[in-house]
This record gives sequence, C-alpha cells and structure tokens, in this order.
Amino acid sequence: MNVGAAGGGAADDRHLVEDAVTVILGEAPPGWKHLRVEFDAGSSTVTATVTADAGPTHLAASPEAVAALHEYHRQSSASGSTWRWLWIDCASDGTLSTRTDASTPTGSRPWPQRVLAALTLGCLSAAAVVFAVGWRWSPPPRASMIAVPAPSPHEATVFEVLKRWYEAEDRGDGAAMRALACVHPGKNVEAEIRGVEQNGNTDSLTYPEAITSFRDEGAHVWATVAMRVHPLSDRERHAVEENLKLGGFFIDSYTFVQESGGWKLCDADTPPLTW
Repeated sequence: MNVGAAGGGAADDRHLVEDAVTVILGEAPPGWKHLRVEFDAGSSTVTATVTADAGPTHLAASPEAVAALHEYHRQSSASGSTWRWLWIDCASDGTLSTRTDASTPTGSRPWPQRVLAALTLGCLSAAAVVFAVGWRWSPPPRASMIAVPAPSPHEATVFEVLKRWYEAEDRGDGAAMRALACVHPGKNVEAEIRGVEQNGNTDSLTYPEAITSFRDEGAHVWATVAMRVHPLSDRERHAVEENLKLGGFFIDSYTFVQESGGWKLCDADTPPLTW
C-alpha cells in the first residue's frame, strides 16, 4: 500500500480509516460506485451511503467501524490535529480520500478546490490537508463486482456542470453560477443566482453524489441529482437532521439546454430556499 498522509493523522494510523471503510463496504450492494462516510466525533454519529445503479443506499455502520474511527480521532488529537468532522470518499476502483474540518477559522467558510493526482473525485477543502490512498479493495465473494454500463455522454457532461454549479454556490460565486446558466434562465434558477449574488452562501455546503434520473429530449435534457448537504446555519442544520430520517439525501431537478457549444443549466423544478 502506497500512502501519502498528513493533517488528519499520522501515516501509522491511516489503517484505521481503511479498516472502517472495509467493514462498511461489507454491506454494499453489487455494482456500487461511490461510498461517502461522514463521522461526527462529537456525537459519535457515522453516516455511510453508497451510490449504485438502483440509486443511493444507506449503509449501517457497525460498532467495529465506529470504534476504528473513534480511535483514529483519538490518535489524531494526540498528535495535535484538532477536528470534529471527518469525511471519507471511496470510489469503486479503490481510490480513497479523506478530509476534516481541522483548523477552520471561526466565521470563515471552507473554500472548495479540485484535488488532483490520485483522487478521482472532487473534494471540498475546509483548510484541511487531503491524503490519497492508493488502495485497491477486493469485495467479499457474496458481493462480487459486476459490469455496469457507463452513463451517456450527455449525462456525464451534465453531471460535471452540476458539480461546478454547486461548487460555485458553495463559495458564494454568483458570477460563476450565471456563466453556467443559459441566457434566459427560468425564475427558480434566476432566484438562486440572485440570492447568492446578494447574500453569498452562509447556509450549507453541497456534495452532489449521482444523477438518479435522466431524460434526453433532444433540444434539452432533464436531470435529477441526489446530494449530501453539510449545514453551516441553524436553519439548514434542522433541515439536514429532518432529512436524515428519510435517508439523508436531498434532491434537485434541473433542465439543461445547448447554448454556446455546451450544456447550460436553465430551469429548476423547485424554487430555492427563501433567503
């Protein structure tokens, strides 16, 4: 195993994260694509979800997985790294990444950035150091991997636009959101952009997980995306707590049109939250 580690813990305790992920993936359905684990050390809460062909699936975290993450937090604290939240992402090819909320200044907002090199998924960095693990996981025999069809080129492109849209919203960049929208966006999209332009973003950070429904109608396409939300405000924290009772995913549906040689986000099925 070839690992570069920093920030969250020392190189000799990274196996605790790998152990926790391996245990959790023991319950993953065949054909899973992406695992997201959120660990709140303050409340001992572990939320684990995988995306698969049938859609997002919540996985139970066993006591062994929780204990491993607790020990990782304890060793991190002992080595001087202070954090409460740990996020773990694991792709089906075995690429594993983590980040924490360590060293986030009070009142500041985490700034999203693309992590390159070994990571295959984008992560939001909250002033924390990301480590990538070149780790290949073999599923248990009862959950053997199966071949799944790749998404259509349009679907993959639209998902990239959606990720850029949420990244721009997370950092309060209304201009970048407007650049991703069509020339004459619908009222819900226009309201979302204007809200960010006028108020920035103080509510939440959004992590799109997968497109769960996609319809190509030629001149335009329609997509529903499932996403995780990390709250930054009391209002959003309450919404997330209520949503966890229903599986933990939020859903947005958007219409895209072809403009200027690319897909532009043009309308939303539902209005944004009231600012």
